[in-house]
Amino acid sequence: MSIDAVLFDMDGVLVDSEPLHYATTNAVLGRRGRRLDEREYEGLKGLTDVALFERLSERFGLSEAPLALAAERVGEVLVAMAEGVLLPTDGALECLLTLHADGLRLALASSATRSQVRLVVEKLGIGRLLGAVVSADDVTRGKPAPDVFLAAASRLGVAPADCLVVEDAVLGIVAARVAGMSAVALVPEGQDPSAHLQAGALAALPSLRELTPSSLERWSAQKD
Repeated sequence: MSIDAVLFDMDGVLVDSEPLHYATTNAVLGRRGRRLDEREYEGLKGLTDVALFERLSERFGLSEAPLALAAERVGEVLVAMAEGVLLPTDGALECLLTLHADGLRLALASSATRSQVRLVVEKLGIGRLLGAVVSADDVTRGKPAPDVFLAAASRLGVAPADCLVVEDAVLGIVAARVAGMSAVALVPEGQDPSAHLQAGALAALPSLRELTPSSLERWSAQKD
């Protein structure tokens, strides 16, 4: 079977925003006398904002509603994104341009809110390259449920089996596999990709520079 579409997660895949999300999460927690270490945060990547604070409320015994805590963090993220510089991850723009020119259908499928997604797409100037953009606000269930990826495939008009998902979160790899899609993990050099591979990723890439038409052909053969 061929790979006709590539579905990209956003934070940590197309835009180098995970440090910002980690910092704002701890800013919210810090005002309540709590702190999340980076290793624990890694296991929570891919969750929607509300689902993240549902986990953290239980973990730290917070009394406030997760929805209110999530809204507090989203507000801080939007301000930081709007006022600061948003940088694409290494090779992200080149990858999108190359795959688009090669005829691949491309989509962004993120656990972030619609407002965050819209801001990133505008700041990176990638809207014209994307055939579909799906946020957490567009689906009922967040990752590790497959909804966001299935919605993106539906909007592109591509069967799930013909889609490849690019994710940095283990929960995102799980969601892709549940959706019946292939997946590759974006894992920076020096980090252990074993959890991503165990979750079903075909490969672990240190950079989107490794995601090329020729690599898609190779992974397509692996799918078969």
